[in-house]
Amino acid sequence: MTLTPGAYLKCRRTASGKSHEDVVDVIETDPALSQAERVEWLKMIEADLVAVRWSTIVALRQQFPFDLAVLERLSLIQDGYDLPLPRLCRICASSDTGPLGIAVPAWGWDAPDLCISCASAT
Repeated sequence: MTLTPGAYLKCRRTASGKSHEDVVDVIETDPALSQAERVEWLKMIEADLVAVRWSTIVALRQQFPFDLAVLERLSLIQDGYDLPLPRLCRICASSDTGPLGIAVPAWGWDAPDLCISCASAT
């Protein structure tokens, strides 16, 4: 599965069951933005239209799980580095080490691009 960094974040947010509003309601911005402005900002991040600062990545990771190593690799690939694509579930974009990027007991693959969690849900 080839994803941009923003599309990866969107897929992981969606897999966690959180809406844009759920995420931005607990993220503060400086300068302060309205909820609608923060939703648009998050949508722009997910569309790769704005760069993501480290502080934003940390704030997003507190709201939904994603693998920092996968996000870094997708960013490098987007920047033109010739690296192999990370293995990701086609539904939830979890990686080889699970949705958090850390070893999780009983984590695995049902198919080359389908994690066992998503396979059991279908």
